[in-house]
Amino acid sequence: MRINLKRRRFGQLMFLSTALTVVADWFQTAKSQPTPPPPTLSGELITAVDLPAADWANNSYYLKVRDRNSYAFALVSVAAALNVQDNVIQDARVAMGGVAHKPWRATEAESVLVGKPVSEETFRQAAETALSGAQTYDHNAFKVELGKRAIVRALSTVTAGLV
Repeated sequence: MRINLKRRRFGQLMFLSTALTVVADWFQTAKSQPTPPPPTLSGELITAVDLPAADWANNSYYLKVRDRNSYAFALVSVAAALNVQDNVIQDARVAMGGVAHKPWRATEAESVLVGKPVSEETFRQAAETALSGAQTYDHNAFKVELGKRAIVRALSTVTAGLV
């Protein structure tokens, strides 16, 4: 992924540089060593992120589950994108929010989906896999089941018009 950096100098924006970086590495677990974004100078801003074209991007959905409409934050959120041909999932992306201290890409769930037929059972298997290692506390244990249901709903919504 290419990230364009610009620097503000005397109130004017000037193009500075382009850097290749893995944005997912910017979000760290509590025990990992931080990987900072590309070196920046004082006053630089990230002004653009270029994403490569991908077949799965045409069929995507974002689900945000909240306590109430008035709350801006999600209890659980799911972003799902699929490339489906002849009712078989060719490629998949699943990410969750509100379940960890960072956005959480469910790569194991993606692996479960690829090569399988579009079905609620396939989606349930992916959801189980995505949250199989979840560690909870007394106050957030409900998020495991909520997350599983949100994954199934998001994947079902993505494929609703495809089958």
